[in-house]
Amino acid sequence: MRKAALMAAAVLLVVAGLAAQQAPPVHEIKMTAKKYEFNPEEIRVKQGERVRLLITATDRKHGFQIEALGIKTELPEGKETAVEFTADKPGAYEFKCSVRCGWRHGSMKGRLIVEPAGP
Repeated sequence: MRKAALMAAAVLLVVAGLAAQQAPPVHEIKMTAKKYEFNPEEIRVKQGERVRLLITATDRKHGFQIEALGIKTELPEGKETAVEFTADKPGAYEFKCSVRCGWRHGSMKGRLIVEPAGP
């Protein structure tokens, strides 16, 4: 019985190692949010990439939303917030502040551009 358990554990380690090798690397992008802008305002990634946006709201609470991708999160002031997703489909996607932050709140927008995977 003990030999079978050791063999099963070894198989799981091999499978986990293979899965880790096949996982795409994470493309990290640091961003800031402040009245009434995101920096950078435009983000470019490749189709199929795993993306991690590290966003810090520098002046007050803001939000980050990409409606087309079902992403919406609050950004507490002064705290780095990670937003992770896989860029599955090529195209241009608007992101915006989802927490009312003042009279120009509606202009706090940017673009995520997912470039088609190429050879």
